[in-house]
Parts: sequence; structure tokens; C-alpha cells
Amino acid sequence: MPNTILTPQIIANEALMVLEANLTMAGLVHRDYSDEFVNVGDTITVRKPAKFVAQNFTGKVNVQDITEGSIPVKMDRHRDVTVHVTSKQMTLDIKDFSSQVVAPAMQAIAQAIDVDLLAVGIEKAGKTVTSDTAATDLKDIANLGKAFDLNKAPAAGRRLALHPTHKYRYAVTDNLSKVSFAGDSQTLREAELGKVYGFDTFMSQNCPDTCAETPGTAKTAKVTATKGAAKVSLSSVTAATATIKAGDAFLVDGYMYRFMADGTAASGAITDIAIDQPIHKDFDAVDVILVKEPNSLAFHRNGIALVTRNLELPMGAAKAAIASANGLGVRVVYDYDSETKTDAVSFDIIYGITELDNNLLAKLQG
Repeated sequence: MPNTILTPQIIANEALMVLEANLTMAGLVHRDYSDEFVNVGDTITVRKPAKFVAQNFTGKVNVQDITEGSIPVKMDRHRDVTVHVTSKQMTLDIKDFSSQVVAPAMQAIAQAIDVDLLAVGIEKAGKTVTSDTAATDLKDIANLGKAFDLNKAPAAGRRLALHPTHKYRYAVTDNLSKVSFAGDSQTLREAELGKVYGFDTFMSQNCPDTCAETPGTAKTAKVTATKGAAKVSLSSVTAATATIKAGDAFLVDGYMYRFMADGTAASGAITDIAIDQPIHKDFDAVDVILVKEPNSLAFHRNGIALVTRNLELPMGAAKAAIASANGLGVRVVYDYDSETKTDAVSFDIIYGITELDNNLLAKLQG
């Protein structure tokens, strides 16, 4: 029997469950969560995993302090999905309302979180492996594993988030696809790579890449932008008459933005080229990473952190609720626009992301 009306708490609980089910990267990295309330832009201090030194025992122990270290994290990633709803929709059964409204909203937020984690990891990676031209072996992944071994990364907790192009490139190699080589038919039948050279492998459709059929020719660029504007200007473009194609992307300050229009540089500059969403801060000719090819991320759990807190309830808390569990907190707020005579439901979440150790991050591109 349908509910008389869906309360914010019912919807928040459902939203949290759907969000957890749709996250990939968030469950693979270091997590820091508490149930304290924060505002957008607050800076908090989080602990880093402790490190110790195994010392010779020569008759007396040398006691080491548990020095975890700390790092400041700015809670500046505020993701929101607000949708108009009707009174009819608000009296639906929660299962139907979830499929129509909650699930699409949470899938969008989950995608944003995963994109942000991948953007930070790739931007801050201490090692770059360029994909080999031959797809007949797994040398690319072996080189990633070698880099982690040389950096003394712990063997347990190594992960590899593969772009679909990279995943299927390696899935067709004899080493994985032929039962006589691999020992089982997991890759051939299920398209699952399993553990390769010490990495637990995962496929992520959110790994950075261009969406353009033919990417632009620009190799490097600097970005100038005004916070809140859905456009940027490029300078120091190489080559001086290089192109940007709609669908190409760039990484800056741990965010990924996608170009929505073509552009051709004149003397190394392109003015006011549209991007897919308002930019998060002012930039004045800062270097960016242009994304024009598939990128995958190798990382250890302690290489990158997702820091989550709860948003404060707004005034009129009777029309708002928070659901939090397992290091995530989703806020749901009901609102009414008297000018348009429409109701709206807002879903939002706040979090921060920081790299903990660049030596535990490596990117595979090409």
C-alpha cells in the first residue's frame, strides 16, 4: 500500500543505500569519517596511517611512538542534485519513488565522487607508464607493479582501476584469455581480469578519457577561469595553432572538466571555450593536464583519501534529514518555490579528497 507521503528521512535512508551500491572507487581508498557537522569550505585535519621501522633487537627494545601524522583537508566538494517533484510522486511507494527519482540522483553523485577520486589520483600520480604499442603481453601492468615494488609499497591493498579500453586490451591477451595460459576461463567467460601482477583489478567507466571521435592536437595548456563560469580561456597552448575538440577534457586542482565546443588556438590562445559545468574556483594561467586518451589508475589504499562529513541541517529541519552509515552521509531537503508553485527535493553530500603518498599512485595512459 502506498505511503501517505514520503518523509525526508525515508528518502535519505533510501538515497544512502543506493549511493553505496553505486560507488566503486570510494570503497577502495583510505576513508576518514566522523559524524560531526561541517560547512562547505571548512578545513579539517585527518590522520594518516602510521609508519614504523623494524629495528634490531640487541637486548633492549627501542619503543616507538605511534606517530600517525596528519594532513589538512578542505571540505570543498559539495555535490547536489535537486529535482522538481509532484504531489503524486510524493505519495508513491518508496520502491517506485526510488526507481524514478532517488536512484538516478544517487547514480549521478556516485559518478561525481568516483570521477573526483580518479582525477586526483591521476593528477598527483608519482609515476606514469605509457601504454606499450603491442597488446600481446601485460608489460604495462608489470611496469606499474615494478614501480610499486621499487617504492616499497605494501603488497596487500594494491588496486588497479582500468579504463574499459585498457581492460579489454589486456583481456584478449593469451596470458589471460586462453585457459592453457591462465589456468581458468574467468577472463574469457566473464571479462574479469582478477589479480594481475599483484593488483586487484577493477573496471571503471569513470576513468578519464576524451569523448571526441578524434581528439584535438593540443599537448599542453594553461587555464584562466572565473569561479562559477561554465567557460575557460586557454593560453600557452602547444602547438601555437593546436586544436581542442568537444569531448576532450582537462584536469585541474583535482577536478575534471570537459570541453563542450571545438577550439583552434591563435598564437597559443583560445578565448572563452565552453565547459560542461561551472568551474569551482578562480584560475589565472595555471597548468592543466589535457585528457585526450584513456587513463587508468594504479594505487594503494593508503595513497589517496576520501574524507566525508555530514552537512548541517538547514533552518526548518522538519523538512530535512540526514542518513549516515559506513562513512557516508546524504542530506535530503524538501523545498517549495512560491513563484513557480512547485515542490523540489534536494540531495547533497560534502567531501574532501587528498593524496596521502604520491609514491603509492601511478597512472597508465595511452
